[in-house]
Amino acid sequence: MKHFTVTCLLAFLALYIVGIKASETDDDDEMEAIHLIDGQVAIFLDDDAQKISGIETVILKEIKHQPELIAYGQALSIHPLLSTLNRYLSASAKQAGAKARFTQAERNISRLRALHKNEAISTRKLQSQQSQWQSDQAIYNEMAYQSKLIINTSKLEWGETLINWAIGGHSTPFDSLVKGQATLLKITMPAGTTLAPQINTVNVSPTGKRSSALAASFVSILPQVDHFTQGLQYLFITNAPAIKAGMNLTAWVPQQKQAQAGFIIPESSLAWHLGIAFVFIKVDEEHFIHRNIIQPIKVAQGYFITEQLSEEEELVITGTQMLLSHEFRSQIPDEDDD
Repeated sequence: MKHFTVTCLLAFLALYIVGIKASETDDDDEMEAIHLIDGQVAIFLDDDAQKISGIETVILKEIKHQPELIAYGQALSIHPLLSTLNRYLSASAKQAGAKARFTQAERNISRLRALHKNEAISTRKLQSQQSQWQSDQAIYNEMAYQSKLIINTSKLEWGETLINWAIGGHSTPFDSLVKGQATLLKITMPAGTTLAPQINTVNVSPTGKRSSALAASFVSILPQVDHFTQGLQYLFITNAPAIKAGMNLTAWVPQQKQAQAGFIIPESSLAWHLGIAFVFIKVDEEHFIHRNIIQPIKVAQGYFITEQLSEEEELVITGTQMLLSHEFRSQIPDEDDD
């Protein structure tokens, strides 16, 4: 009898424990479940589950924004360019002298040929003058080649526009560079990107702060890419006194000329899975749905989204990864205990 009583008590205790665990499971299921709203899967989380998951949201407000790429560059010293310009001017002066001598030799040979035809001078004298003419021509051609070589080599390094400014003699932008009133900048774009054709101005900062960035104007594209990043390189000029040669710069490069309507969302609100970006929207007090985002544009404050979102929607900004885990867990089928 005593043995039977103990057995009954153990059985009762086992049933009690099982009941508690079942109750806890039911409570968890009530706190966290998957429902359908308008045919779309929605995650159900009550207030307690949202607090545990650290869910935070914000109401979306549409703004006008000009998407920008972040690039990097340097403020250049123009001393190497001035040295090149001096070499060119020296070569040009020598070329001018050689041309003057060659022109005079041409006149002399023409005059002597006429005299020789009339037998007024000897053949030896004509041949001597002809040798001088050929020598002057060779010297002139060499000087012209040297001048052209300096220009072509310089264009490969500095770009055609800047070299044309330098040798033109009447360029206001180049005069500003020489006088120290402007600074030349070299900006390297991220690999695989280009400066949009209609973009003539970028903003740069030596401190990396967008709020204190200064304007710089487009000069030209450079012939060579950056040897390290393989990004295209562009020259800009700025009149900002705060930008000095030797400074490293952060540049914000507009991706298009006109501002677009859209939403800037924090980086924490965007999740990625299998190469697809998406966010979670809170549709009521206890339900969340995920929404795919096509081509999110990276900006300094996070991402700029032009489509897929609407004003006054409630966007999850903290807890996105937790909601993703809830959604994945709901897709795992329950295992039978049999």
